[in-house]
Amino acid sequence: MMEKRLCALRVVPMMLLVVWLMMISPAKGCPSDGRECKTCIVNQMKFGCPACAPILRCMARCLWSGSSRRNCIKRCDCGGGTPKLSDCKKCMSRCKCSCMAY
Repeated sequence: MMEKRLCALRVVPMMLLVVWLMMISPAKGCPSDGRECKTCIVNQMKFGCPACAPILRCMARCLWSGSSRRNCIKRCDCGGGTPKLSDCKKCMSRCKCSCMAY
């Protein structure tokens, strides 16, 4: 009985830590009303992770210009640079704004 209690005493603080870390995630940077979603994304690209801005802009230009996703993934030529899909995914995971629900 005492062992179960000790185990529970170890698990509860870990669960609280996980919940706390989820609450302070950068994905919470956008207000819930959605009006500031664009501002959130712009601020993340300027201040949160400026190294990712050129890669994300390049991929966006490629996709928005009408090129197929396949072509953009294979080669997105932006001034000689060729970001891969994996580069974009790394940046997206680092520079989050949770605006999908808006």
